[in-house]
Amino acid sequence: MTTFDDWETSARWEMGERGIGYHEATPLIEEAREHHAASGQDPWAALGPPAEFAADVAAARPADQARRDTHGREPRDYLGDAVFGLGVIGVQIAVVGAIVAGGLTIPVTVAGLTGVVTASAAALVGWAGPGALRAAGHPRLAPWAFVVSAILIMLAGFAFVTLPKERIGEVPALLLLAASVAVCWLTTRPGRPRAPRRGDAVDGPEDAEAWFTRLRALLVGRFDIAPARAGELVAQARAHVAATGSRPCDEFPSLAGYAHDLAQSEPDRPGPWWRGDTARLLVTAGVGIVFAVQTVEAAVNGVWWVTVCGVLALIAIGFELRDRLRAKPLRAARPR
Repeated sequence: MTTFDDWETSARWEMGERGIGYHEATPLIEEAREHHAASGQDPWAALGPPAEFAADVAAARPADQARRDTHGREPRDYLGDAVFGLGVIGVQIAVVGAIVAGGLTIPVTVAGLTGVVTASAAALVGWAGPGALRAAGHPRLAPWAFVVSAILIMLAGFAFVTLPKERIGEVPALLLLAASVAVCWLTTRPGRPRAPRRGDAVDGPEDAEAWFTRLRALLVGRFDIAPARAGELVAQARAHVAATGSRPCDEFPSLAGYAHDLAQSEPDRPGPWWRGDTARLLVTAGVGIVFAVQTVEAAVNGVWWVTVCGVLALIAIGFELRDRLRAKPLRAARPR
């Protein structure tokens, strides 16, 4: 008999894919646990497949699902993940900086401070920008986030190389560590539910042309409908509204809800190439190459703590690549 823990793991993953976070899912899991214990059956028999369970939970939250993209995320989720990543980097800088400096303070230079701030901005824009912009219904702006991030990376490199490297002060390593841990903690707390407001993407604009433009943007950006197909769906909506003689905001009170319903009826939504498995594999492999070069260089120069950290990072990247390569055929074989 399959254990409830196995079912719970799959159910939490499926709910996470639909934007239902760990804390929000916990009371639902506890109710399912009680029902399973009372039934005495296998959890799959008593509760159904985890995917169906998660789909039923999501279906009971139509307004919430309409605000989320195909990855179950809102724009603020992408921003929160990016800020969390910067917090993790801050922890590493605090620890490594203290080790290199041989004390509890980290020296600060104009080049280092400017470069770190600019590189952090580049990471924030490149990490959160494309996904957040698409989830907000601005797909045409999403690729520009990569351009801005690339420019910031070049500026960061310029700052590290050309700006003065004289010490201008020191930063307490423990203060940086505490601030970074606080950022990580704040970004992992369960967020407050956001109430819809008139005029946002839930209701849509009152002007008909702006409404249809917004519908297409949501279909393409938030719900990964191909642009050509999104144009066809918008044309169908135009014809329906014209036949009724009403305004689109009156015929469809929830613009995001209508876009979500249209997207749910579409069989194939691949999304942009840079969010696909191949792009993720390439990025992961690229990061692995960078770590490998730095690790070899550290080993040659006898910087053993960097070598050890690099080897551990390469092992983690190797496991990540293995999991992604294994997941690709599984997703391809999954019935739609």
